[in-house]
Amino acid sequence: MKYRIVHSLPQRIRISLRIPRRHTPESTRFERLVSVVEGVQKVSFNCRTRSLLIKYSGDRNVRDALLKAIKETPLTFVKKENFKRDKLEQKKKTAVLAGALLIARPIIPFVFVPLFALYGAIPIFRKGFRAALNGRLNVDTLDSAAIGISLLRGDYLTASLITFFLKVGDYLEGRIRQKSRESLTKMFQGQEGWAWIKRNGWEMRVNIKDIAEGDLVVVRTGSSIPVDGIVAEGAALVNQSAITGEPFPVPKREGLMVYAGTVLEEGLLAIKSIKVGNETRVSKIIKVIEESEGLKADVQNYAERLANRIAPYSFILSGLIYLSTNNPLKAISVLLVDYSCAIKLSTPLMIMSAMIATARRDVLIKGGKFIERLAEANIFVFDKTGTLTAAKPKVFDILSFNGFNREYLLKNAACVEEHFPHPVATAVVKRAEEEGLVHEENHAEVEYVLAHGIASRIEGKRILVGSKHFICEDNGIPAECGEPVIKDFMDRGYSVLYIAVENKLAGIIAIEDQVREDSEKFLKMLKDSGVERIIMLTGDNDAAARNVAKRLGIEEYYAQALPETKSEIIKNLKNRGYVVAMVGDGINDSPAISYADVGISLKNGADIAKEACDVLLLAGGLEGIIEARKIAQDAMSRIKKNFRYIIGINSTLIALGILGMISPVTSAFMHNATTILVSANSLKSYRISPYREKCCEMR
Repeated sequence: MKYRIVHSLPQRIRISLRIPRRHTPESTRFERLVSVVEGVQKVSFNCRTRSLLIKYSGDRNVRDALLKAIKETPLTFVKKENFKRDKLEQKKKTAVLAGALLIARPIIPFVFVPLFALYGAIPIFRKGFRAALNGRLNVDTLDSAAIGISLLRGDYLTASLITFFLKVGDYLEGRIRQKSRESLTKMFQGQEGWAWIKRNGWEMRVNIKDIAEGDLVVVRTGSSIPVDGIVAEGAALVNQSAITGEPFPVPKREGLMVYAGTVLEEGLLAIKSIKVGNETRVSKIIKVIEESEGLKADVQNYAERLANRIAPYSFILSGLIYLSTNNPLKAISVLLVDYSCAIKLSTPLMIMSAMIATARRDVLIKGGKFIERLAEANIFVFDKTGTLTAAKPKVFDILSFNGFNREYLLKNAACVEEHFPHPVATAVVKRAEEEGLVHEENHAEVEYVLAHGIASRIEGKRILVGSKHFICEDNGIPAECGEPVIKDFMDRGYSVLYIAVENKLAGIIAIEDQVREDSEKFLKMLKDSGVERIIMLTGDNDAAARNVAKRLGIEEYYAQALPETKSEIIKNLKNRGYVVAMVGDGINDSPAISYADVGISLKNGADIAKEACDVLLLAGGLEGIIEARKIAQDAMSRIKKNFRYIIGINSTLIALGILGMISPVTSAFMHNATTILVSANSLKSYRISPYREKCCEMR
């Protein structure tokens, strides 16, 4: 980048940068560029004068280093990154210019009036010709034809007014889209665009976008955390509800992880940034929603197909009107009113607004089509462990056989189980910790057999931990010595974890599967919302499954269901015409989640389940399903209402135009006003009663 030294003193230098006026650089980007040079004490960039004021140690080498850094910086460094905002600003300027020319029309010499009218219409003609060359007849070709006919007739006022209304409508539509995106970002990240970073012992204020990996970010009470990182200094209480759903602030100290979008409620932290910008956890959530148009709802695809099919008929109707009345104004009125514009804009906005509304309630829906599927789902299938039952089952009892020691059994089971994020494994590890059994990492590589168990070697001895099927049938290890007590546990509804060492049954661990406190109320509300059937699937034995199903009022359940069994059940239900929602959290649930019309997982589930799902419950509980389903159903209802409004209002405008009761200018104005109002209606907030309030009403 070219520059000029305005003045230079022993410890101070001002540099003017040769930046084109069309670029609007951000001050923090330049301040950051120079501040990394060792010996630089303070940097200030003036956007208006395009100059840098730098205070440094006075060392000649420091001066040379900062000049080199500026010289080697490419011009692209200062270009704007927000092209969508630039485009919207351009639309705004175009609309203002068109309005100014209309106001000034009485004082413009008549010879220039046609030229100004044609000049204003060129962008619309360009889009119309491009569509026609691609063999499409759409709203752009309709608008181009209407303005072209007005110009050919010498009706320059009508042409200019139509052009003005179209440009204003185009800007307002873009503005509505932008507002919906901004509301999504603000939902997680607030309105703060600045942060403080510490470098060379100095704190400096920078734009959040300019924070780099490895920076030490300083966050104080009341501020949002702008990065994902590890606490390097300090202690504080952090509200993580936007990300994790935890209702209370969480204490954070040195060495603990914090996330962007969370709020520091009390204290002070210096955070070493690990993930910044688009790599943060919250940004990935935002990206999922913003990119969800790739997974459009069927109703959205239908709206776009319908809109594209309607446009040619507008030309046919316009031609017939002209042939029957020989009145070009009536024909133009028909061309200026189309159904496609409002349909194509309002439907995706409605889908996006529904996704934002569910995200506000800690439910991340990964695409528009899953909004529709969630609204239509008439059968819900639930995994038992960790979903309907508590995410943290407890170890009820531990029994050893064949001469093995109880402590040896629990210690080594915990040693291999700690490698897998399953609730049962966590319960075993926790029980070992409670009993003070310290286990060393002295086992061989741990092999996980999906939905069956774990195999490894400890001190040269082969250890197996898993289900009866895995221990007895897959590995041929007899379990007769423990059959009576095992049967007793199973009949009482406990899950049993088998442990074998060197081809002998070493013992069992009885797991108490606690039902979630609100599961019964949740399932009742789900049935009341119109769900026809609720089914529970589990890999547990029939007694354990029957016990939980009875307590929750579930009439249908499948016990000892392997992953392939769960998938087959989902497939069969879909083949019988049901719209199936599958809710699970484990690795073994992932195939069924993938096969379902809408797969739902919990935030504390296995990574593969969270990856495979279509809906992720960020708050950890099931309550988000009720609110998200209500929002989805409301969104689908609003889309259908919008269709009726669009067809009814625009058909009325066409009829009034044919009868000559409104002019083409009025048609254009009313049509654009209708489009904007329907689009704005798509962004109305959803008034859904919170789940907890409903639970209180049921008590």
